[in-house]
Amino acid sequence: MAQNNSRLLSARELARKAPSRGEVGLQRPLSAARYFSSNSLTIHFWVWVLLASMTQVSPIVAQDESAISKDNQQVKGSRLLQPSSFGFKIPVAQVRPNDLDNVKTRDEDNRTVVAKSYVKVGDNYVVLLPTGRLVDRFAKQVEATSEKFEPIEPKALAKKVIEEKLSRFSNVKTHLSKRKHYVFLYNTSEKFLAGTEAILVSMFNGVRAYAENMGIETHDPDVPLVVIMFQTQAEFQAYQAMPQGVVAYYDMVSNHIVLCEESPLFNTRPDLAQGQLISTIAHEGAHQILHNIGVQKRLSMWPMWLSEGIAEFFAPTSFGRRNRWKGAGDINNLRMFELESFLQTRFIEGVDGKTIRETVTAPRLDSTGYAAAWSIVHFLSRKKRRKFYEYVAQMSQLKPMRGMVAPSGEPVIANLEHFNAFFGEDSQENEESMIDYLGGLNYESPVAGFVHYVGLVIVPEGNEMKRYACCFHTQQKVDEWKAVLLEKLTSSQIQQAKWELKKVKNRGAANGIIRRFIR
Repeated sequence: MAQNNSRLLSARELARKAPSRGEVGLQRPLSAARYFSSNSLTIHFWVWVLLASMTQVSPIVAQDESAISKDNQQVKGSRLLQPSSFGFKIPVAQVRPNDLDNVKTRDEDNRTVVAKSYVKVGDNYVVLLPTGRLVDRFAKQVEATSEKFEPIEPKALAKKVIEEKLSRFSNVKTHLSKRKHYVFLYNTSEKFLAGTEAILVSMFNGVRAYAENMGIETHDPDVPLVVIMFQTQAEFQAYQAMPQGVVAYYDMVSNHIVLCEESPLFNTRPDLAQGQLISTIAHEGAHQILHNIGVQKRLSMWPMWLSEGIAEFFAPTSFGRRNRWKGAGDINNLRMFELESFLQTRFIEGVDGKTIRETVTAPRLDSTGYAAAWSIVHFLSRKKRRKFYEYVAQMSQLKPMRGMVAPSGEPVIANLEHFNAFFGEDSQENEESMIDYLGGLNYESPVAGFVHYVGLVIVPEGNEMKRYACCFHTQQKVDEWKAVLLEKLTSSQIQQAKWELKKVKNRGAANGIIRRFIR
């Protein structure tokens, strides 16, 4: 019952025509252009892949126009990435076929170790150390070997990371998960540790199984998966400075997830802060899993909408007495909560496929972009599943040091070309289908029990009266919605329009008012 009362009214309900009394405007999403915010609540939903920021320093060498082919050599439109974008010092060069398997080289402690040759750049290499870190090596610094690559033992890895990276932080503890893949280093509460472990461990097999259902061959991680957790924002920022609002990220070079338990939102809305935080943990966990089981190559950059959308697709969680992963493709309540503002506003401006085109070609995504990317992935996985699986399987062939990026943060047109090839060139039709699909989803609003504001408008249009309705958890959002509508009305319509604002106790009551307004 709570779910029905809190959900977004479906497109079908809102499009229903009331005889002689007009119709309610169908809700549409806004393009990915701004953050979700309100008077007393701002949710950034920051989920940060470290490499995303590197696109700002133009990590491009040369464009390659070779087509996606069955031999999976390269992906059409992908570009070479500068080694310096990852902090590597080897010179810019074409990626060449890897002619070595395992090599002997020196690690950070100047000890000889057996590493995996990961990618060859010109005559030089990027290699995988037993710790899981990717490092650059000049040709003279590696020696071919037939010796077996052996990942470092989890206990030894934990000790090494603490000594090298965490020695200045107090009370850092080690927890080795019963699932051998995870090593947790933390000074957070034990409750936060337990919740994080429960989410990551429960989702590992599920993400892997879903990937295999898509036709992608997977494997066990080559190295233990490290998760570093800080109790405070000050410690989190001291470890590595990040933009304000970031509480977690996955670094594909070190292969570490870094998390922060403290969130400013806890001071005002602890329930929403908890929901945001565990969803972020799952999102970054999805990135780490996908990069370590063979789905996405480390040092490769998928289209941003796919990389972040599929991580959001895997991120739905529930919290309370028992934090848990809900499963691949379950409704992401936080993203639906963010999308509903745009679903209620876009209709007024019309649907022309802009949301899909801008999201698919975006070189970077803001918070709204993450929500739009999730909605596209969710729609495609349900309504165009076979093509979606084929598309992800093709993108999984994107090689290290190559990415779907464009110079100077320009739109990535190649992404749209791929999208159109797999899902059809009619962006407007795809967007209309997606909106109709999203409008039929039930979801649990995180603010369902709070006061809501309902905007009701009757506008003359020819011989009929057209009805528009919206519901938001702040009056400011209603005012913004009204301002968009006013821009589309004639002066005569504005003079004759009948406006009404209602304040009600919760989301269920707001939905009830809108349904009666329709009838």
